[in-house]
Amino acid sequence: MSYCITNPKACFGSCPTFYKNENDNFHFADAEGFSSAISPSLEYADIDALNNRLLTDHEFSITMKNEALETHCVRDVKLLAYPRKDGERIYHSAGDNFYLCENIYPVSNAAGAEGDITDLIRNDDMRERFSYSDENNLSSKEEIILNFDNAGKNINPGLIIHFRQTLMTTYFIYSAIGYMGDEIGDFFAEMEVSKETINKLNGGIKKELGGIDVYVWNENKSKWYKSGSLFETGPIAVNKQLLPLKNNTGSSNIRVKLVLNKGLWRIDYAALTNIKEKVKPLEISPNLILNKGKADDAALALINDPGKLLISMPGSEYKFYFNLPQQNKDYELFLYSKGYYLEWMREQWIKDKDLLKLNQMIEHPLNYLRSEAKDYKLYESTMEQEFWNSKIDTKNFSYHEN
Repeated sequence: MSYCITNPKACFGSCPTFYKNENDNFHFADAEGFSSAISPSLEYADIDALNNRLLTDHEFSITMKNEALETHCVRDVKLLAYPRKDGERIYHSAGDNFYLCENIYPVSNAAGAEGDITDLIRNDDMRERFSYSDENNLSSKEEIILNFDNAGKNINPGLIIHFRQTLMTTYFIYSAIGYMGDEIGDFFAEMEVSKETINKLNGGIKKELGGIDVYVWNENKSKWYKSGSLFETGPIAVNKQLLPLKNNTGSSNIRVKLVLNKGLWRIDYAALTNIKEKVKPLEISPNLILNKGKADDAALALINDPGKLLISMPGSEYKFYFNLPQQNKDYELFLYSKGYYLEWMREQWIKDKDLLKLNQMIEHPLNYLRSEAKDYKLYESTMEQEFWNSKIDTKNFSYHEN
């Protein structure tokens, strides 16, 4: 079985994917774990809001799939839960804080370079607003203006954004692997022992591309003030995060500006809410794991031991069960996952070996983003379809196949 032959830089991949409904197989997942942890030294923990509806059952389950040619090394999977009442929601911030909030204030109007985009981001409906990249510079920025009229003078405002990346980051990851060619083992071995290499990677292209920077307009001083930034790697799951807004003058009309890299981000939804207080959710470990429909005690023991790893191979599918603290009580749920993954080298990538380009990518990222812009444009319009078409069907695929 072969994948991504026509466009190896658009192969499906981005770590473990999680689904509340195990039979779901659409163009997004409910959660996406540790998306940029492509080696043991880059292991980290990731938190995803599950945006769940009213809970009526004491038991909750979620299915973890390996839908790519990758080895997933999963150290931990937990459910984070906090009780909520009617009209309340709990939101997760980029700094891994949790806020109990009430009321939603929809965006009154929104505009990007293309004009009015209000209908695209007013509702949580997967009708995403995105742009295409600059053909001369992949680090070009753009702005989106959000207006919230009559939000209320006495609220403690927090901006809710549902967002994910396009395939631009995926393209860079696979390009870097391709540039390494048959020396990929040497490069990854160096990464495991050298913090300098990791620092260059984090401070290179990632820094140049940046996140979604959020500014609030101060009417008294006629000036934009930065409230913070949002960032999450990965094109599969939609991140649902909150950012507390600073420098609000107390006006009932709140104006927000988003500054983001052109062609990198998809935004599905934006709204304001009133932050009541910071809270700490409960941590719940799984009490049962099913592997192909049967209880897997070995997998459960591995995932509940922080010193061990559950290894998930292409086509693997594990269903995690959790018991909520109280029956007949509603909770806001988040998924916590920790680990790393290893990409399988494709024959097509080895043919792209180019150590000079790899050096430019690492040492001179801004120059690389300019020089690579025209080549990326050749892939941009077709990458989405090829990416999703190369996803592995976990019901029918085994990594033992040739």
